[in-house]
Amino acid sequence: MLKRIRQFLLIILVVGIISCDFTKVPSDEDNTAPIAMITVSPSKGDTTMAFVLSGASTRDNGDILQIREYRWDLNGDSVWDTDFKNYSLYVQHFPIPGQHLVLMEARDRFGLSDTASIFITTWGRNHDTSSFIDPRDGQQYRSVRIKGAWWMAENLNFGTMIPGNQLPEHNRVYEKYCYQDNPDLKDSLGGYYTYYDWNELVDYDTISHQGLCPPGWVIPTLTDWDSLLFSWSGYGLKIHFGSGGLSGLNLTQLNIHELTKPWEPISTDPLLGFWMYFTSDFVRMYYRKSVQNCPYVVSSWYFRHGNDNRNEIRFVSDSIRSNGGALPVRCIKLGY
Repeated sequence: MLKRIRQFLLIILVVGIISCDFTKVPSDEDNTAPIAMITVSPSKGDTTMAFVLSGASTRDNGDILQIREYRWDLNGDSVWDTDFKNYSLYVQHFPIPGQHLVLMEARDRFGLSDTASIFITTWGRNHDTSSFIDPRDGQQYRSVRIKGAWWMAENLNFGTMIPGNQLPEHNRVYEKYCYQDNPDLKDSLGGYYTYYDWNELVDYDTISHQGLCPPGWVIPTLTDWDSLLFSWSGYGLKIHFGSGGLSGLNLTQLNIHELTKPWEPISTDPLLGFWMYFTSDFVRMYYRKSVQNCPYVVSSWYFRHGNDNRNEIRFVSDSIRSNGGALPVRCIKLGY
C-alpha cells in the first residue's frame, strides 16, 4: 500500500513538472519601468581617487524578481561606454580635474528602462602656493592656500635647540627639539624635523594664539584643522595632505617625542606611520604629574580609522601623561 502511494505521488510530481513551461515569463502588460538611481562613494576626491558608482538603489516596483541590467556613460557625451551587465557596481578614475557628468541606464527583464545622472567633482594638484620669510631669524617657509586659508607648508623651525631629554624652561629663550638632536635633518617637502613642548609653543600664554609662530601667523585651533580635513579619511588623507600630496601641505610623519626619553625612530612606511600636530586648544586635565593645561592634537591616525579627529595628548600613553610629549607645529595666517 505504501509503495502504491509513493508511486502515485511520483506520477503527480512528474505531470506537474511536464505541465510547467519555464520558458514563459509573466505578461508585461502591467509592468512598469524601473526608477534608476545612482550613488557614488566617496562623494568627492582628487584625481587619484577610485570612485565606486552604484545603481543598486534602483527600484522596480512592478518586477518582483528584481532582474535588472545596467550600463554606463562615464563622460556625459551620450555615448554608452559599457554594455548592459547585471552587475550594479562600476569603479572609475577621473584623471582630469573638474566636474564630471555620469549617466547610468537601468533596464528590467521586459526591456523597459530608465536613466539617472550624477555629477562628480575632482581636483588635482594645488597650485595656490607662495612663500614668506620670518623676520625674526630669516627662515623662509613655503605656504599654501586651502579653502581660503593660508597654511605653512613646512614645520615651524624657530628657536634654540635643546637636547631631546631636557625639559624646556620659562626663561625667555625660545626652545625647540630636533629629531635625534640633529638640526639639519629635514623632509624634502615638509621642512625640518622640529618639535615643541606645548607650553613653550604658546609662549606660556593661553590667551594669545600666536605663540612662537611668525608675526601675522597663529597656532591653528581645532576648528581650523576640522575645516581643513573635514570629510577626509583613509588613503585619501595620505595622498592629499601627506608629503608630496596634491594639496601641497606636506604633513610629515613625525609622530610624537616623549620628553626625557631617547628618540624613537620615525616610521617611513606610509601605511604604518602617521602625523600628529599640536593645536592651540587645551583642557584642564591631570598631565605631567599635576592638573594643568593639557593640549589637544590632531592626527591622521584618528581620521584614518574613522574616529574623532582629536584627542588630549595625555591619552597617547601613560608615560607621556607623566613626562609630557613634544610635537611638530604648523601655523595658519591670521585673518587668512
